[in-house]
Amino acid sequence: MWDRRMNKELRVVRMSQTINGMQLKEDVVTISHGSTVALYDITTFELLRSHTLPCIVNSASLHCDKQHYVCGGDDFKVYKVAIETGQIMESYKKHFGSIHCVAYSPDGEVYATGSEDGTIRLWQDVVGHTYGLWQRPEMMPCSPNNHELHMN
Repeated sequence: MWDRRMNKELRVVRMSQTINGMQLKEDVVTISHGSTVALYDITTFELLRSHTLPCIVNSASLHCDKQHYVCGGDDFKVYKVAIETGQIMESYKKHFGSIHCVAYSPDGEVYATGSEDGTIRLWQDVVGHTYGLWQRPEMMPCSPNNHELHMN
């Protein structure tokens, strides 16, 4: 940790594997290194939680409620993980290449993933909410399938 005002190093924290990504959300920094996602308090730089996932994790993003995060990596999947337990709440495989970046929108309603396959995908944090371009099928005229989300 570095203090820019004083131009001096305050603390060094060594990771067991190469750091693939870091994101700052308020007072928590989320670090992905190897197959681990670690969350640190930025005021003390104490480890809050650390979870091991089933693949190399390239990027992770903390939800604004700080109850879960999403991450993606080398197995082409995006994972939604509970902070308290480390349990994988959801996982999706829609990319055709490693996921290299993941980020939540400021309101936490949507997150984006970017992949080696050249695509960016937008995901709803809670599927089915009316948000932005997403509408519930019952709001769409002539919806062929009541379980699909449509974008205008």
